[in-house]
Parts: sequence; structure tokens; C-alpha cells
Amino acid sequence: MSTYILCKDARAIFETAYKSVQPLNLINKEVEINSNSLQIQGKSFQIFKNVYIVGFGKAVLGMATALETKLQENLVSGIISVPDGMLTTLETKLRDHITTKSCIQVYEGASNNIPDENSLLAATKISELVTSLKESDLLIVLISGGGSALLPAPKPPLTLKEKQKVISLLASRGADIEELNAVRKQLSMLKGGKLALLAKPAKVISLILSDIIGDPIGMIASGPTVQNSDNLSYPLSIIEKYNITHELPKTAIQILTEAANQSEINESFSNVSNFILGNNETALQAAAEKAKDLEYQSIILTNRLRGIASIIGTKLISLVTAAVNKKCLDEIIKELELPSHIKETLLETTSQLQSHGKKVCLLFGGETTVEVKGDGLGGRNQELSLSAALELYTQKPQNNIMLLSAGTDGIDGPTCAAGAIASISLIEEAKRKGLNPSSYLLNNDSYTFYSQVNDGWWLVKTGHTGTNVMDIAIILIT
Repeated sequence: MSTYILCKDARAIFETAYKSVQPLNLINKEVEINSNSLQIQGKSFQIFKNVYIVGFGKAVLGMATALETKLQENLVSGIISVPDGMLTTLETKLRDHITTKSCIQVYEGASNNIPDENSLLAATKISELVTSLKESDLLIVLISGGGSALLPAPKPPLTLKEKQKVISLLASRGADIEELNAVRKQLSMLKGGKLALLAKPAKVISLILSDIIGDPIGMIASGPTVQNSDNLSYPLSIIEKYNITHELPKTAIQILTEAANQSEINESFSNVSNFILGNNETALQAAAEKAKDLEYQSIILTNRLRGIASIIGTKLISLVTAAVNKKCLDEIIKELELPSHIKETLLETTSQLQSHGKKVCLLFGGETTVEVKGDGLGGRNQELSLSAALELYTQKPQNNIMLLSAGTDGIDGPTCAAGAIASISLIEEAKRKGLNPSSYLLNNDSYTFYSQVNDGWWLVKTGHTGTNVMDIAIILIT
């Protein structure tokens, strides 16, 4: 099978994956309105022109629009904070509704997933609405990936610019999403359950699209409606772990130190109900079904893939080639933190390549991180893919193997791509052009590399997808 057909299949599988977690589909599946009753996953709430909506994240625009259609006159008003440029990428029908017929105000901000003055304004407006609610009101909080950057409310005397520096430094040192959000919660006036506390005495429902491994609702968008269960000293220990204490603003260290020395306070969250509407597993299952439709033997290996992107890309290829060649898998499975029972499934599936001539699709979900050492332009999925391509070129397996890694939100780092594709052909083509792929990888410059090979054909570009459930990696083998 040609590389072109494999790439076409991988793109189709990825498209099916992210479309399966579109907000409209999830709201229609999980939320019902019967007379004056709102029903979510078997739980009922009374409504009568008393509903307010706030939201923040890459998927909340579609969620809000779908809910407004269902709630009709029961919705009083709403405010949502979405990524910069989101409105312009929406389908015309949805855009027209939200800008001309809606009672929901939309604020755009946080370009490149960095909090800014626009998202700060949105957070201020959301805070004002929430604090005005009465006991008879019902607040629906829409939460999805990207929500942390779209709800910045720095705890005084910390400024937005200072908080940005803290998070940027941590991210550049390889801190994962759980660590980033733990620090965010302690530096915020709204995160870590504080938004729900502001809403008292109103009832609060949060509808969540998970973008974190394991769906810990207290970590998604830094848990604005979930009681913070972190040890109060944990955020400060993260700063110390990455040895950046002396690089941070004094106000940030002051807040984290004071919090670490405080006594625990147990607030009641009895007015709050949290619901997960969709996650990475939802997208992986849809991808597996699409792969089967394309006549691949398809298996989901994990929805908990994590680690340094460039290392994971290499290890994924090592896993596949070892399985195909029936070599020992124990060590690589342990390194990738895959379930031990995967070994037999993987060997059985890949054995059908030779015995039955079948095509194989391996699926991984999760979210890696990038350890920034250079000054290039790229994202975790492009970096993972480039490292995988280099490993394929080094190993030169007999089978045709191709990898696609991309973010379900359509945005990978500060680039216009969702991710990229890896194959031996990519590296061969690059070398014919006189490019040195390894130097681009070392400089964290994967986007620049991919852009120069075949006019960027190996990049995966979707634009904002309107959703976010982490990343999907697809490996096709023939």
C-alpha cells in the first residue's frame, strides 16, 4: 500500500475522532429538557426562566449554542470566554446565531493559549455575573480544554503578566498539565473551586469536556467548580522541583508560600453537580470504528500516553517494530507505561500482518510535553512525529509504517497545524532538499521543518475544531 493512501486513511481516522467529540453531538446526547425539568445523565434539575450560563474553553462555544437552543426562554443570559479567532472559524449558521440571536455574550482572547487582557476582561465579567445570582437561580458552567488560559483571575497582588511568567517558565521546563494547573489554582481567584463558591447560594451544574489523562475533574481547566483537594504545599514543591524559585516574581512566591503555611479550610460544595460529557476515550473509540471501516485490525493501546514528546515518538516506533519482529516488548511497554496485558494483544494483532496480510491500526490517546531547549517553532505533536520519522528512517523496517499525531483541538503549540505525519518518505524527501531533520528537532523547530518539506503536505491542518480532548496518535502498518 502506498504512503499516500496510508496518509489519507490516517487523516480520515483522525477527522472521525475529533468530530465524535463535537459539542453539539455531546449536548444532544447527554442533556434533555422535559417541560420544566433539565435532565443530565439521570439527574434532574427544575428550571423556569432561571438559568444562567458561563463557560471557558475551546469547546464551550458549541456547547453554549446547543444548550441555548434547548433551554429557549428558560435561559436568562450568559457569558463565555473562547480562544481568539474562534468565531471566524465557525460554520456560518452557528456564527450567525451566536452574534445576532443569542443572549450569550462571547469574549475572545488567550491567543496561543496564553492569558491576556481580553481573557482577563471575560473572567471579570463572568465573576460579576456569578456573584449576582440568587438561591432560586441555576448556573450552568461549561468547561473544556484551554479553560485555564481563558479564565485568568490573578490573586492580588499578582498581576496577569507575572502569572503568565510563572506558567510559561514551568511549561518550558517540561511541567505537565497536572502540575501547571495545581499552581494555577493557588494563584487564582476563581480556579480550584472558587467560582462555585462565588455562585452560592445558587445551584451550580458544570458540564465538562475532559482534556486531562484520567478525567480528574479537579484539574480540568484548573477545577473552578471542584473543591481543591491538593495539599496546600504542593504548588510550592512544584516550583522547587523545577528549580525556578529565583526566576519567579516575588509576589508569586509570596502567595504560594503563604498558602503552604495555611490551615486546611473545608467549604461545602453541596450546591454543585459536575458531569463529564466526553473525553479522549470517546474519540479513540470513534477512531477505532473508522479504522475498522477502512479494513484495519484496530486496537486502542492507551488513553494515558504521556512523557517528553521527542522521546515518546521514538519509543512508539520501537514498540511497533519490536512487535512486528516478535522481539521482547516488556521493557518498552514499561517505559511507555502501557498496561501489561497489552503485550499479548499487540503481538496477536501484528502477527496477522504476515499470516493474513491484514492492515493494522494502533491507537494512542493522551498528552505529551515538550522540553524547550531551542528557539524554534513547533508543538508537541509535530515534535513527536518528527522524532518518530527519524526513528523509522534509522530502523528502516520492512513493513510500511506511518504515524500521525495531532491535537483534537486543531492547534499544536503556537502554530496553525494540529500535528503532523511521520514516515520514512518524509525524511528521505527532506534529505533530498538538503535539510537536516535532527537539527530541527534539537531546536524545537518541527513546524519550520515540516513547512519546508513538500510545501507542508505532511502537516495536519484542521483549524480550530471547536473541541478538545487531548491528542490522538495513529500508527498504520501494512
